[in-house]
Amino acid sequence: MTRILAISDTHAKSLSALPKALLTEISDADIVVHCGDYTSMSLLQELKDLAKRFVGVYGNVDTIDIRQEVPKKTAFEIDGKRIGVIHPYWGGASFGIEEAIVKEFHNVDLILFGHTHDAWTDTIDGVTLLNPGQAYSAFMEKATAGIVTVGAKGFEIDIRSF
Repeated sequence: MTRILAISDTHAKSLSALPKALLTEISDADIVVHCGDYTSMSLLQELKDLAKRFVGVYGNVDTIDIRQEVPKKTAFEIDGKRIGVIHPYWGGASFGIEEAIVKEFHNVDLILFGHTHDAWTDTIDGVTLLNPGQAYSAFMEKATAGIVTVGAKGFEIDIRSF
């Protein structure tokens, strides 16, 4: 079994701005996936240093140095499952982006994506989508993340609040 922690939209200068329980999840996960909008190169570097394995893409508000460090989209395979990662780098309204995101990938089982700050999961055209929400607490909203457990029989998704 492989345990993936999916986070997005950290919008922070340092990991110290994120909940401590989430930092524990980052260090414990087999793979940490960041779905864009770090907004700080130092946070990106801290994630790479803390994670056992790191996969990331840039978001629509990320600076040029971040865009030179991580791609706009990527895909990887774990236990026979293909996983796409994207943040709508083109920005814009969040309404209807799911269909555009699905069109960005071919032959994937799961797409991890950010942008809307709303944690949810759904299936479109046979592809499961997971938006882990925002990885920081704001106003009355808790930080959220997605835990994806991948094994020989498929994958399970759990959305957690911190």
